Order: sequence, then C-alpha cells, then structure tokens
Amino acid sequence: MEFLSLVIVVVAAFLTPIIVNRLNINFLPVVVAEILMGIIIGNSFLNLVTKDSMLNILSTLGFIFLMFLSGLEIDFNAFKKDARPRQGESKEEKKVPGHLNLAMLVFGLIMIVSIILAFAFKWFGLIDDVLLMVIIISTISLGVVVPTLKEMNIMRTTIGQFILLVAVLADLVTMILLTIYGAMNGHGGSTIWLTGILVVFTICLLYTSPSPRD
Repeated sequence: MEFLSLVIVVVAAFLTPIIVNRLNINFLPVVVAEILMGIIIGNSFLNLVTKDSMLNILSTLGFIFLMFLSGLEIDFNAFKKDARPRQGESKEEKKVPGHLNLAMLVFGLIMIVSIILAFAFKWFGLIDDVLLMVIIISTISLGVVVPTLKEMNIMRTTIGQFILLVAVLADLVTMILLTIYGAMNGHGGSTIWLTGILVVFTICLLYTSPSPRD
C-alpha cells in the first residue's frame, strides 16, 4: 500500500503539468494545479493516497530542497542601492529608497494588515488566539512563489527578485514567530536562543554583503 500511494503521487505530479499545458490553461500556474491535484487525490475527495513514512520523508526533503533553492535564487546585491553619485541624478532620485528597504516596507504593511484582520476576527468571535492568526495571515508560501516566478521567466528580473525577497522575509519572520509561539505554548523554550542566532545571522548577511559594482 505504501508503494501504491507513492506511485499515485508521482504519476499525478507528472501528469498535472502535461494536462494543464494540453488544456491551454494559461491563467493557472502549474504549482497551483499541483496543489489542486493533491486535494483531489487526497483525503478531501478521492482518498487514493495514504500518507505514510515514505511520503513524509519525501515531503520533508522536498521542502528542504525548495528552501535551499530559494536562498540560491536571491541576489542581495540587486537590492543594495548604489550610494555613489551619478551624473545627472536629481534630488528626488537620491531620496528613492533601495529595493531592500522597499521590501521591508511592503512586509511591514502585510504585518499591519494581518494584525488588523486578526483583531477583527477576534472581535467577531471567530478566533481566540490573535498571535496565531497573525502568523497564519502573514505567511507567504515560497513553495508557490518560487515555481510561479520561474514559470513566468521573471525570477532574475528586478520585480521577480523583489517579490522573492518579500516572500523570503515573510517566511523567515513567520517561522521565527511560530517558533516563539510554540516555545511559549509548549515545552520547547530552549529553542528561542536558536531563533535569536538565526535573526542575528540574517541581519549580518543583509548588511555585510558587498555593494554593487559597475
């Protein structure tokens, strides 16, 4: 049965992009179609797949590999603003913030909207835990963003790198918040110091990478 579930998942994952391409469904990213296929063959509808140890191992390896590829795709030099004076540059152009600052601003706005929505849900009596809902709303899935950018061939463009950086910031912050949340509500308080090391490492990486050159 374990081998049968694995075969069904592999065949479905292989046939989904072919079906999307054959039906000429251009508005639907392949990664979204893969998610929908997983819902169809999973417990929600057909119940053809039983989640076993083999699928758990493969899903964990796939997630780790995706996170690694996301880190490889980011070029921090593309987000650093060149501080050297340029001929003909106006004062307004000098005041324009760098892409990294803009990405942080966008993520800050996402967090503000998430907090407002979380308190609104609590006010309507839909939830009890505001912090958990903030984490859920503000989470951006790299598993969807990275394949979509690759499919649209905009990964190496400025807007593609900007979207990717916002997604990475959102994923990083929400994972840190989720770790803190789990440590506060569980028995894993010793993991908070590991989270602090991750934060310090990320800040050092952002501010010590070399500036762009001509």
